Amino acid sequence: MANLTISGNPFCFTLQQFISIRLKIQVLRHSHFSPDPWGDGGCKRTAQISEILAQNEIEEEFYQPDITQIFHKKFAALEGLKLLNQHKIQSSLNKTALTQLGFNYYKRQKTFEYYKAKHNLLLWESSRQQNYLMSYAARDVGMKIIGLPHNIESLVAGQKSEFTGKTAPYWFEEELASLRQCDSIFTISREEQYLLKLFGLKAEFLPYFPTSEVCSFLLSIRKRRETNVADNEILLLGTAGNKPTFDGMLNRINFFHKRLINKGLKLIVAGYLTENLKSQLPVSDQIILEGTVSSERLADLMSKCSYCWIHQNISTGSLTKIPELMMAGVPVLLNSDAARNFHNLKGIKVYEHDDDCAEIMLGELPIPEIPEKPVTHEKILLHHIQKLSKK
Repeated sequence: MANLTISGNPFCFTLQQFISIRLKIQVLRHSHFSPDPWGDGGCKRTAQISEILAQNEIEEEFYQPDITQIFHKKFAALEGLKLLNQHKIQSSLNKTALTQLGFNYYKRQKTFEYYKAKHNLLLWESSRQQNYLMSYAARDVGMKIIGLPHNIESLVAGQKSEFTGKTAPYWFEEELASLRQCDSIFTISREEQYLLKLFGLKAEFLPYFPTSEVCSFLLSIRKRRETNVADNEILLLGTAGNKPTFDGMLNRINFFHKRLINKGLKLIVAGYLTENLKSQLPVSDQIILEGTVSSERLADLMSKCSYCWIHQNISTGSLTKIPELMMAGVPVLLNSDAARNFHNLKGIKVYEHDDDCAEIMLGELPIPEIPEKPVTHEKILLHHIQKLSKK
């Protein structure tokens, strides 16, 4: 036995236990989402990664931006010039914007210097806006980086480059340069993996899968659906705080009102911030706006609807709702732009145009299979973490 005394209290460990403690893997993480398995898609993805780490006894520490109390930097514009020159970044920023960029880079670099004493590896999820400076700052202090982007930001409508001011999708090359600072990358969709690999990046795939807690909740809904389904209720579900989703939901509500209002169907609209659709809804007893709902109310809606309808304008990433609906035994109707990884699956019906959509809505959809946990992809991630976390 190896005897250790900590703060005056004796603890006894076997040699194997002692070695395990000494070799425990620690990682630094950055995400602007909280790891909430019941939150929006971003929170769910961060929660998924937290559970993978916890189940494999990997300790995580989340990056705190103000931990080093850096709130001002004289001559910050020089730091911006240093960043642009060191990484050969083309920029058209004016002095004011360059000063802000330089300070944001400097602050992140100094914060990583603080964390470098304890961590060798950064798990980096947040690449939007000036968070894509994270890869440059971490690389410049000698940290290893695993990128886990929730989506390719430069291809999302409305997103602008912090270096050139270009709008999506015309700053894609700039985001590629930021992602190239990573030692490895794990995308949430196959399409993004293929795209990044075509440009020479080391991209792996980690599909979204709900946490154990959420899986239990979803499987209970599957059980309730055995005796509880209403044939005429369609659940239109989405996070309306996301503009492509908001636009897509409004498009489908108007389509339903125009083409299907007299077909004996009822449309239930629900999801985070969907109450923002209220002022634009057509007046109809067949269209019911639930708005943001609790987990309990969402369970009620999912257990009763004949199927769930998802429509999204073209974007990147992957919808976390789809594997959750599959787990709950809810058939899914969605347009091809929203489908991502979910083609040719039982219970998932993808439509290409409005006539196709209307025909499917008047028929029946089979119950989806329970999706398998992506164990192989998790093992690949864990292998990369183990390899890159070594000092």
